[in-house]
Amino acid sequence: MKRRVRLAMLTLVYTTALLITVAFIGQDSISVMNPGEVKVPIIMYHSILRDKSRVNKYVVSVESLENDMKFLFENDYKTVFISDLVSYVYEGTALPEKPVVLSFDDGHYNNLVYLCPLLEKYDMVACISTVGAYTEKSTREDDGNPNYSYCTWEEIKKLSLSGRVEIVNHSFDMHSTNKGRMGAKQKSGESRETYTKILTNDTMRNQELLRSKSGTTPICYAYPFGYYSKLSEEILRSLGFKATLSCYERVNRISGADSLYGMGRYNRDGRYSTEAFMRRLGIIGAGK
Repeated sequence: MKRRVRLAMLTLVYTTALLITVAFIGQDSISVMNPGEVKVPIIMYHSILRDKSRVNKYVVSVESLENDMKFLFENDYKTVFISDLVSYVYEGTALPEKPVVLSFDDGHYNNLVYLCPLLEKYDMVACISTVGAYTEKSTREDDGNPNYSYCTWEEIKKLSLSGRVEIVNHSFDMHSTNKGRMGAKQKSGESRETYTKILTNDTMRNQELLRSKSGTTPICYAYPFGYYSKLSEEILRSLGFKATLSCYERVNRISGADSLYGMGRYNRDGRYSTEAFMRRLGIIGAGK
């Protein structure tokens, strides 16, 4: 009798283990998800060029960009804005089953030229992070060359009004590492008061210019080069930003408000094929 009971218990344990294993088959991760938590990869692009000989770590070809978008489309991924993630957290607004964010840093003019038609073609949306100093310079010069220009204030307004692009604040003039500061990060030995004033003034200068000249008020801040600290997060929260973007390469798990800050992004190195890059993200279907 005892033997039969022991056998029955062992059978139950093995059956339970088998069911749990089967439940995970086909998923892109075996890590445990908390209730209400949504996995959201963010892809970080920069410049887009037709000339494939100029492709590098921060430049993708138009062909590669379209291959990425086609891959995501065919594998049922749906692009969302950062504001959609904010709405999910604060308002409970539903997200698609397989959300992904396409982010483009620095406000290159070629984003307007090459990205926008592809967004229309594949019914997608994207976020573009603009640097105020770059925008000011391009507005003065009004050159409009996709090989090196940045968007003007009017072009940023056009992007925002398209319904396909969300604008993100990328600082006014902190996108550098050769001025004694690493991006927007606090300097070693710099007082809390001094740093708070510097980051606030720079951030709000770009924020106000975007509002007055482009008609948009970003709720997300993208850290230049991804450099940030606990204090910078505290400051930007106090300024009303609902989300921030880093350059740490990880898939985000969106749940509460804290999960919206310091969100990770995967840099899209133009030297990799779409298949190789998507495999790196762990997206199901890569390599098909």
